[in-house]
Amino acid sequence: MTRKILLIDDDEDELDLFEAALRAIDKTVECIQCKNLTETLEYLLHHVPDYIFIDFNMPKENGLECLSQLRQIKKLENSRIILYSNHISEEMNQEAMALGAYACIKKPSMINLLVKKLKEVINDHHF
Repeated sequence: MTRKILLIDDDEDELDLFEAALRAIDKTVECIQCKNLTETLEYLLHHVPDYIFIDFNMPKENGLECLSQLRQIKKLENSRIILYSNHISEEMNQEAMALGAYACIKKPSMINLLVKKLKEVINDHHF
């Protein structure tokens, strides 16, 4: 069964890095990239991803605002939403978890470390 993973980030390089890391875990994963909440909501009209990764630092709506909006969509109740950033403070982590995040992760700078972190978060056996 192919897993659908939605990546939300305004930085194309970050999107490509995350997609490469996810494909290193499972080559059959379907990755969808959106650059903002508007694109995301449009995509979600017709799709329900298994996992949603949201960058905290985005220009219009930050990751917490995006998470809050997505958790209001009933059909996403079983989607695991993960917030990520270069720095995750305890306050940010608590707020994200209170809003319904599955996890918060600090973005490692090297792809092999990102692969390891993503395996931990998505529990490799789910793929």
